[in-house]
Amino acid sequence: MKLRNKSIIFIGLVIILSFGIVAYFIGDKMTITARKMSVDLALSKAQNSFLIVKKELDESILRTRLLAESIEETIDMNTKGATIINNALITNLKLRNEINAVWYIPIDSLIDLKNGIYYFENSSCQSVMDKKHLMAGQLLQSKIETISAPYRGTNNRLISSILVPVIRDHSIIGVLGADLDLYRFQQHFYDNEALSRAYVSIISEQGYCISHPEQNHIGKSIDSLHDADAIREVLSTGKKKHNELHSNFLQLPVIRVYQPIKIGETNINWLITVSVPLFNVEEAVQEVRNSTALIGIVLAFLLMVFLYYSQRRWLSEFEGRQRAETKHRNILNKLSSIMESTDQIRIFSIDRKYRYTSFNSVYKKDAIDNEGIQVEVGMSALNTYHGEFGELMKTYFDKALRGEHFLTEYSRNDRHYQQVFNAIFDENECVIGFSSFRFDISETVELRKRAQKEEEEKVKAQLKNIKNQINPHFLFNSLNSLYALVETEPQLARKFVLKLSKVYRYLLDQNNSSLIDLKQELDFVQHYIFLQKIRFGGNLRLNYDIPNSYMNAKLPSVSLQSLVENAIKHNIITSEKPLLISMRIEDNKLVVENNYQLRSDFESNSGTGLKTLNALYAFLGEKQAEYGVEGSRFVVRLPLL
Repeated sequence: MKLRNKSIIFIGLVIILSFGIVAYFIGDKMTITARKMSVDLALSKAQNSFLIVKKELDESILRTRLLAESIEETIDMNTKGATIINNALITNLKLRNEINAVWYIPIDSLIDLKNGIYYFENSSCQSVMDKKHLMAGQLLQSKIETISAPYRGTNNRLISSILVPVIRDHSIIGVLGADLDLYRFQQHFYDNEALSRAYVSIISEQGYCISHPEQNHIGKSIDSLHDADAIREVLSTGKKKHNELHSNFLQLPVIRVYQPIKIGETNINWLITVSVPLFNVEEAVQEVRNSTALIGIVLAFLLMVFLYYSQRRWLSEFEGRQRAETKHRNILNKLSSIMESTDQIRIFSIDRKYRYTSFNSVYKKDAIDNEGIQVEVGMSALNTYHGEFGELMKTYFDKALRGEHFLTEYSRNDRHYQQVFNAIFDENECVIGFSSFRFDISETVELRKRAQKEEEEKVKAQLKNIKNQINPHFLFNSLNSLYALVETEPQLARKFVLKLSKVYRYLLDQNNSSLIDLKQELDFVQHYIFLQKIRFGGNLRLNYDIPNSYMNAKLPSVSLQSLVENAIKHNIITSEKPLLISMRIEDNKLVVENNYQLRSDFESNSGTGLKTLNALYAFLGEKQAEYGVEGSRFVVRLPLL
């Protein structure tokens, strides 16, 4: 007994020493791993912040462009249009807090300064007016929307101007400008909760700070920044990079990502830097080391206590197990007659050492026919099965010997089986073996396959029916539109015929396809919208902003056309209530939405196309399309496959 006690103490000391060594090496490994995780999290956060900032810049360009388009539609070519322009600009002046002023210069005032029309938040300055005329003249030469370098505007505010050409009948009739207040623009990022733990700097391609967390740098050259060399490198090469450095602003180590961007549809290339703080992992790792060592000491103590008492219980438990196994064999002998009462179910039982304790004649014959093994009571069941199937059966055996009751299905020798495992317990609730029942379900599986195939054919038929519905109805309307164009606008009629042929070529090529690339589907929808705009004109609009990385994603063919057709079919489309359809990517889903303005003759039992689309998604996988009214818009979310 004394010798056993010394062995227990020795084991405890070995455990404590082992945990101490493991804690030391784990600490070093955790330091490296935690550091890498911190960098990965920072880079992920930086990329998310970059997308937010780019979206803000693109929205400023987009709003200015939309305002220019509204001016294009309202200006009367026979007048100066001053009153209309004044109302439009004043209405949109405060759309965003960072827009300091909006102004418009007609093309003739670039020759005669007296005819220029300006709208400022405060008083005007002649030097600022000259600056705006100069920028407008430069835009007339490039004819591309642009963003100016920082300069001082009214009230000595530091601004950059967004300039967009106003075009009427393919000719530039003026220049629209929106002054971006750089200090307010910077504050906009401070207020954005999505940018928490990150701060952003924006550098123009001329090398000026458009936005910076330290306001004294805004509007200045990058020469005032300590990472000016890295900024110049990215501006010159156009390649993304990141550095680990110490932030003077946060006084913390950060990951700083430098990424060039192209703003909107301009030729302007700016640079965004996003700085994200790194975690301090040293203190946390030291705490883990201390905790690991403490766990080792406690575990060693508990193990010594456990070993001490387990020695006393081991002998009694062993004797009890022997009695239970004897009882188990006696019970199996009594049940042997029941096991032989069926010629369809393969029945066998195994003890804790994987030895056969009983089996019926059906199981014995199956082992000979399919495994080539003559099984006997007391023989190891692990020797009956070989290869991958043997490993699978051992997994099931172990699971049953852990006390689980379960059912599983598998294929073997071109047959399908369903097998039940039941753990066998003694009077002390200890597992002493298990029994198993195996059924041949090949006929049931075949019936399942037939039902699945029938469902597949049904969904494919529904999809083909949707495609076929496009042909006669759409062709009839298209030919009517073509008839009206042939005499009045023959050039547009030729283009119409070309687009119509592309639409039907697509329908013929994809007639047997269930899935199609997103890019091909978008091209098809653009042709379809062109044909519909002959009927509805500018009252029907389609906008989409989808990254190139998603263009190869898959979705059911003709799904976008079906959604666009539904929107046109069920909504009012007039000059007073134009229909705007937009598409974007959100959470790896394609979001298609339109303003919800139902026609008075809309039938409540519609929606067959959407239900069929969901049925097709159910066939292709577990993902489902989502659709419904959200506020004043009808929104459909299509999973990309």
